[in-house]
This record gives sequence, C-alpha cells and structure tokens, in this order.
Amino acid sequence: MSHTTPRRPWYVPDALADDYCEIALSGGDLRMLKTLKIFRSILVNAGIIGITLTALFLTAADATIITVLSLSTLALYNGVEVADYAALAAAFAEVRAQQTEEGEK
Repeated sequence: MSHTTPRRPWYVPDALADDYCEIALSGGDLRMLKTLKIFRSILVNAGIIGITLTALFLTAADATIITVLSLSTLALYNGVEVADYAALAAAFAEVRAQQTEEGEK
C-alpha cells in the first residue's frame, strides 16, 4: 500500500499531514483525533479568556497590557491550531481518496 503525496495548499504543513496520513493508514482514528483537537482548542481559549477577565476585573493590572497580551496569545494559539487542523483535514481527505481508489480496484 503506497501513499503518494498530493499537492497541498501552502498553509498545510506537509510533514504534519504526512504524519496524520501514517496514523490513519496504521489504523488510527482521525475522527476521534479531530474531536479531541476541537475540544482542546475550546478549553484553551476559554482558559485564556478566563485568565484575562480575572486579571482585568480582580487585580490592579493595566488593562492595555493585559488586553494586548491576551489578544496576541489568542491569535498565536489559534493560528497554530488552524494550521494543525488544516493538516488533519488534508490527511483525512487524502486517506479517504486513497481508500476510495483501492475500493474501486
């Protein structure tokens, strides 16, 4: 069973998508991995927002600094998560296409 690497969009990390393809081809469950990643993302975002609100309302911290830091952290984290999710989605599509091709043979 050979796996050819299709051309991927620029925003999809090739190494990460290849790793996800290997996980799927070796019997891993990409749907469960996708669910866990979304759940983790929601929890981390809620945590960052909760810490930010706590710092703003319960301490004497400077609102400008806290807001800039929290928005920067949210943007950075969600950017990494989007790239990771894009790689997972690309791998999911590739594995599904490969399984469809094998099923037609």
